[in-house]
Amino acid sequence: MKKVQHSAKFDWLIKNYFSDPKRRLKLKDGEILMRKGHNNSRLYLVRSGKLKSFMEDEEGSWEDSLIIDPNNFAGVFSFFSKTFISIATVKAITDCEVAYIDNSQQFIPSEDALCIEKQFMPVAVTELMKRQQSLREVTKEKERALKKLMENEKLALLGQMAAGIAHELNNAVSVLARNSNWLVEQLNQRWQDPKEAVVFESGLLNGRILSSGDVRKRKKELQKNLALSDQNAALLAQTGLSDKQLTKLSTKLQKDAPNMYEIWEIGATFNDMLIAAEQSTHVVKSIKTLGAQSRLRQPGLDINESINNAMALLRHKLKIITVNVELNPLPPITGNLGEFVQVWTNLIKNACESMCHLENYEHELTIKTKIINDQIQVIIQDNGPGIPKKILPNIFQPNVTTKISGLSFGLGVGLTIVQRIITEYNGTVDVKSSDKGAKFIIQIPVGGNYDQA
Repeated sequence: MKKVQHSAKFDWLIKNYFSDPKRRLKLKDGEILMRKGHNNSRLYLVRSGKLKSFMEDEEGSWEDSLIIDPNNFAGVFSFFSKTFISIATVKAITDCEVAYIDNSQQFIPSEDALCIEKQFMPVAVTELMKRQQSLREVTKEKERALKKLMENEKLALLGQMAAGIAHELNNAVSVLARNSNWLVEQLNQRWQDPKEAVVFESGLLNGRILSSGDVRKRKKELQKNLALSDQNAALLAQTGLSDKQLTKLSTKLQKDAPNMYEIWEIGATFNDMLIAAEQSTHVVKSIKTLGAQSRLRQPGLDINESINNAMALLRHKLKIITVNVELNPLPPITGNLGEFVQVWTNLIKNACESMCHLENYEHELTIKTKIINDQIQVIIQDNGPGIPKKILPNIFQPNVTTKISGLSFGLGVGLTIVQRIITEYNGTVDVKSSDKGAKFIIQIPVGGNYDQA
């Protein structure tokens, strides 16, 4: 209990009732002053040191109640209720000195009181109020601890549930990866034209590297530079092949464009499948080991690469969205590629789903990276309806899911995982939201000591 400034009446009571040196006790740390259910006919004043009051449950376990600091009382209830039976166990938690009066105490007259009970009434009421407040604080702290424990148990349960399906999922993903690689080898051997093999390998190795905005820009360039039709320019723009590469591969682009695009598309699709297989394996493992103490992290991780991988996984969602990507050169860090792919996948997926609730307008997603004062900054911003103010303060808590005006903001454990991963890299996740969209700002220190979480 906190030390408070006392009144002249309090000082008078201390001087007249607790100044007798014969009525003092010294307690060693851990020594019991009163025990619950035992006789106590004394009112104690703590002169120095600290006492602690404990309530015992039916099984005999002690629960913390409150701290009794100097110039505070112990035994208030048993003394003034006249039951003279202690309702709590009180022991010293430091070496202490206490003064006391008992039920044989003679009344010392004063101008404003005719009995000892009236003299001590303000003190007793104040003490009981302070103790009630202290108990409320203890209760709130226990509630916070219980809530945190329940959240941890939910995450642990999630890991246990994932463990039950991880084996089957890993088998399926392994088949996907193995057969995809086999098909790639078969196709590489069966291309009759070496130029077709080059187009296929371009799609396989590079994948879909251009955003929808870049594709539109490239289409105009092809129409202008190579005099391609609107349809053929739109097809070849998606391949990311340069003018020089295209003219080298074919002298009849108007005729060969559809076939070249189909071959490139096969390679790019295999690229997506192999990335998805690799990332699926990581995601299953990551959820299964949620809360694990360490994960393999290696030097040389490129954050931009992890963003590109995440975009490849979500290609089907990004098809109907204008994506503005500005990935500036970043220094490599020590990290786990799969963890960061999981972070960006969660954030981009949430943004896409939020925007898709609104119709008849152009959905736009902006992804930027840059380095600021030895911090890698990643911004993921959408122009959706934003996050409701009601749930914004709790957005990183597990299982936050809310429907407002028919819009579903099902964030689940996704953002909890995002925050956990970024925090383990000594980074921060900030969010700003309005009715014009949501903006997530992630900052990760360069050269941080996070070889293991």
